[in-house]
Amino acid sequence: MPVKPKQYIVRFEMLLTKEILEHWQALADKVGISKAELVRRSMAGCRIKTIPEANWQCCWELLKISTSISQIAQAQESAINQGLTPPPINPIPFQELATEISRLRAQLILGTDGANNEAENTDDWEN
Repeated sequence: MPVKPKQYIVRFEMLLTKEILEHWQALADKVGISKAELVRRSMAGCRIKTIPEANWQCCWELLKISTSISQIAQAQESAINQGLTPPPINPIPFQELATEISRLRAQLILGTDGANNEAENTDDWEN
């Protein structure tokens, strides 16, 4: 059963300086959420982290490389299954390479390699 989105019905107002409002708006825009959602997440103790554009670009390039590696592996396997001798290439552990690329992509986006460390629990807000 699909989860229903929360409906917020209580309004909370506060006074801010123009500078703080602009800073919050810029941060919300950078993260891709509304100011209200930014405040809700920060008050709930959620980590607000922006992902640099370079990380997204690297992530997409790694995905392209991973796709190419998979195609090479499939072509090699297909040739062998058909009784052909595929062109010689250096033996590469394709699955290990694909796994490492996936780990790198996760690290670029999530900022972690999957291991729990104390640095993950730090706040990304700047004073």
